[in-house]
Amino acid sequence: MNKTRLLLFSFLSCIYITSTIQAAEKTEMTIYQVMQRVLDRYPSLKISEIEVAQAAEQRQQIESSLGWILNSSAGVTHDLTGLGTPSDRLNVNSSIARQLKSGATLNLSGGYQYEDSSLTFTPALPNPAHTTRLDLSYRMPLSKGEGNPLYKEGVISAEAGHNLAMANQLLTRIALAEKVKDLFYASSLTRARLDNANQAVQRARKLESYINKNFKLGLSEDKDKLQARAQTDSKIADLSAIQLQWKQQQSSLVRLMLEDVGHEILPLLISRKYSSNFDLVDLITSTETYHPAIKISQAKLEIAESQINTTLDNKKDSLDLVLSVGSRTSDGNNSSGGTVSEQDWAGAISLEYKHLFDDKGVSSKYKQAQLEKNIALQNIRKAKDDIRYTVSGLVAEINAAKIAVKTASKKLKSESLKLKEAEYRFRSGRADTAQLIQFQNEYSFAQLAYQNQKVDMNNRVIALQIFTGQFWDRLANQNMQHGVNK
Repeated sequence: MNKTRLLLFSFLSCIYITSTIQAAEKTEMTIYQVMQRVLDRYPSLKISEIEVAQAAEQRQQIESSLGWILNSSAGVTHDLTGLGTPSDRLNVNSSIARQLKSGATLNLSGGYQYEDSSLTFTPALPNPAHTTRLDLSYRMPLSKGEGNPLYKEGVISAEAGHNLAMANQLLTRIALAEKVKDLFYASSLTRARLDNANQAVQRARKLESYINKNFKLGLSEDKDKLQARAQTDSKIADLSAIQLQWKQQQSSLVRLMLEDVGHEILPLLISRKYSSNFDLVDLITSTETYHPAIKISQAKLEIAESQINTTLDNKKDSLDLVLSVGSRTSDGNNSSGGTVSEQDWAGAISLEYKHLFDDKGVSSKYKQAQLEKNIALQNIRKAKDDIRYTVSGLVAEINAAKIAVKTASKKLKSESLKLKEAEYRFRSGRADTAQLIQFQNEYSFAQLAYQNQKVDMNNRVIALQIFTGQFWDRLANQNMQHGVNK
């Protein structure tokens, strides 16, 4: 009676597990479909897109340094003149200036002054007096600032900063793709184990049913029943453990994709046509052009070189040539009742020189920029070495995985023939239960090994695609095909 209850409990447990799998909404998806779903929904990618847009605005800030700048002022004062007499004065001044790409500065300025003094010392001078001025000046740097390195290097640095943000965005995508890959193929392996365990349970049940019938006919012994019962219980226990692992992985995968709870993703392996022969030299070269590790270091190198050039310019003495031309007017009524009106032009040429005695701060910035440049160069060399070894290693692993798949396939065929022959001998009474169970287990191991090798080869192919950038091209092609099919 106890044995009957145990058998019934085990059978119902298996049915419950199977029905639980079937109850969930299932969707078969490839690694590309899963990744696209993640790209469409994952929040960290949205953050990296914002950071790229933020970096693009830096160029606009640099460009604005060449814009026109307007300054103006106006004021009224009552004060004593230099001779101690009270005077009322109105001043209005305005200027518009901009820096040119060449580094020169263009400035147009004008002013108006009204002055009314309480005491006139010279009858010929107008009181109140109206004075205007208009000047156009041009400042041309001859040493520091020549060629406007601050603007030119600022543009280069802004572009490099934008490239750096895009490379970091690509790095985020790669890290996410690797996470999806690991979880996807872990689920693929678990699914293979789940299918294998289900088949093992079915074989064990079939064997147990056959032995129970023979036992009733007196053709089997208790030890045969016990061995068959133990085999069934063992396979059901294995199935339960694998099912738990499957549920855990599905939960992580669904959460990564932001799918509804309870949805199940059934991983589909990619076609083996993707694991074709590789041109190792071209693959390494294209990866060096694509990989964000190199792009990040190259962007940092450009920023460091820009800082070096800017600092070198700051170490120079300032020597500016200033040219100006303008006009002056003065008019009003004098104390004798006459009218005074004077007008003339004004011009000037001058040299302005400035020397910085304490340049320790500038020298320190120069040394820091040099160190940043050296670090970037070393990182580029390191990244290229890593790319060469990683690509070569993955290609070698894929080639070895192809052989492993073929070997596992041959092994599975051999185990299948061996199991069929053992079943035939068992039914004719020329093989015992223990031997048949052993052959069933060996066939199950061979079957699982074959599936594992296929999953492993797919995993390595996708790893190579992600590392070399081919994954995104495949993803785009998959989306185009999906759109055409729709």
